[in-house]
Order: sequence, then structure tokens, then C-alpha cells
Amino acid sequence: MAKIIFKIAAATLGATIVAFKRSPKPAARLIHRLFDKPLTITDQLAYEQAQQKVTVIQNTPYQTTYERNVFDLYYPTDTTNPVAVLFWVHGGGYVGGDKTDVTEFATRIAADTNIAVVAMNYSFAPKSIYPGQLHQLDDVVHFFMKNKADYPMLNMANLYFGGDSAGAQIAFQYVTVQTNPDYHIGFSQTVLPKTIKGAISYCGPLDLKQMVDDQSDSFFLKFFVKTVAWSLIGKKDWQSSPQLSEASLVHHVTADFPTAFISDGNAFSFPKQGMAMVEKLEELGVEVDRLFFQESEKEIPHEYQFDYATDEAKRCYEQTVAFLNRN
Repeated sequence: MAKIIFKIAAATLGATIVAFKRSPKPAARLIHRLFDKPLTITDQLAYEQAQQKVTVIQNTPYQTTYERNVFDLYYPTDTTNPVAVLFWVHGGGYVGGDKTDVTEFATRIAADTNIAVVAMNYSFAPKSIYPGQLHQLDDVVHFFMKNKADYPMLNMANLYFGGDSAGAQIAFQYVTVQTNPDYHIGFSQTVLPKTIKGAISYCGPLDLKQMVDDQSDSFFLKFFVKTVAWSLIGKKDWQSSPQLSEASLVHHVTADFPTAFISDGNAFSFPKQGMAMVEKLEELGVEVDRLFFQESEKEIPHEYQFDYATDEAKRCYEQTVAFLNRN
């Protein structure tokens, strides 16, 4: 009996290994589950105070050929004039996450900056490969451009783009498309560069080519990077893919990129990629606000920004508010 059980277990393990080698889907499903978590409010008092000042319209569909095509809109309730709009793209390694992950952040930003926040959903890799998610952000922007009369509270000539983790890469790539006319990746500019007032990256992989030479000792980080890159690019040999170079934004931004706020932690994240973008933008003469923790002995993890019970997240939020209010 024991031999039979062992043979079955061995066969199952073998089949699992083969499945993981043939397709990114099994591993992507595992990573997806890591991001499939209930909404957690980390500063209840601040959130409840912000709620009193903000109107939320949930799950509005936008026209696209992709799945998960809904967004939530947060805007200051008592505004008398049209307000600026921050389009926010959630994280999740391109294979998971949800717009509701930024509920606390979006509510507080709308209350504290008098800026509306559009938190969008998008289709996951590997079902939707690059640049599908980028097209969906463009579709959301098109939706608001087309339906301005339905949203008189929004000033579509005063825009910000931002995101966390994978969402930051998507947002920054979208801004790069709008501000670099020589950056041809399959669709035209939608937004006038002068209307983009700023860009925000929370823990974004902004220089994806760095992952090819990554020497991390973390098995999980290597597993994560391989799965995400294979899922997103759609090729097992993603390291040599031209799409990887195309999505490595440090090599495509120009002096017309808007002022930016870039932050990252120091553990299991992408601080080197974030700093590479900071250095490139400053080299081009673009104003950049930054918040990194290279000198800190404390581990500041990926997506640290949304845990408002920590001093680091509070500091990041304060800098974000100051950045938005200044620009």
C-alpha cells in the first residue's frame, strides 16, 4: 500500500513539475492567491474622517476588449470647481490584485488633496499579455475624455498618473507614451503632455531589464520574477525579448516627462530600479521627489506604503500629499 501511495505521489509531483515548466499559468495562479486578500484598513480614524468628505462611485464599466473592465471613482464631495484627476493602477505582479486594495489610500487622497482618484481594474497575465494592461489604462482615459459631460466635477486638463508595484510600471509607461513621440509601441498619444502634472511610483519595477542580471539569493523572489515576466511577456525566454527592453522605462523617458514622486522599500522590492529612474530623470532635468531606505537597518518591505500603522508609510503619505498639492 505504501508503495502505491509513493508511486501516486511521485507521479503527481512529476506532473506538477512538467506543468510548471510548460506554462506560467500554474505558478501565476499561486502568486495570484497571494494578492487575493480581504480589504484591511490600517488607520481607521483617518479613513473614517476622510470618508465623510468623499463621494465614491463603484464598479463603473469602461469600454474595452479586455476583462475586468471596471473602475472606482473617488472625489471630494463639496467641491465647487472641477478637480484634478489621479489615475491609479493597482499592483499584483500583473497576475493579481484589485482596485479595492487602494480603497484607504484613494479615499484619503481625495479628502486631503482635493483631487479625484480613478482606481481601475485590468485583465491579468498570462491571459492578457503585454501590452494589454497598458491598453486598458488608455481605454479608461478615453472613457473619461468621451464622457466629460457625465463627470462635470473632473478637470481632464489637469491629470496625474500613478500606481503601486506592477501598476507603477504601467502608469509610468503610459506617461512615457504620452511624452515621448519617438516611443512607438502600438498606439498613439491620447493625452496632451502639458495636461500631465505629475507621476507617482510606489515600489515600481521601472527598469525591468535589471531583472535579467538579478543575483538575489531569495528563491521566492527568483520564482516570482520568472513567473511574472513569463506571464506578462508571453515567452519563456523573456530575458531576450524585445518587449522587455521596450517596457524598461529608464531607457525611454525624456525631458518632457512630468515631475515625479518615486519611493520604494529596501526588502523584497525594486529599489535599484526606482533609483535608476530617479537618476535618469534628474539627468534629464526633470524634478523628482524621492523616498528610499537604503541606509535603514529596518526591513521596509515591498508595498510598505499602504500600512499606515508604520512611520514609514505615514512619511510616504505625507510626501505624496505634499507632492500633489505642490503640483
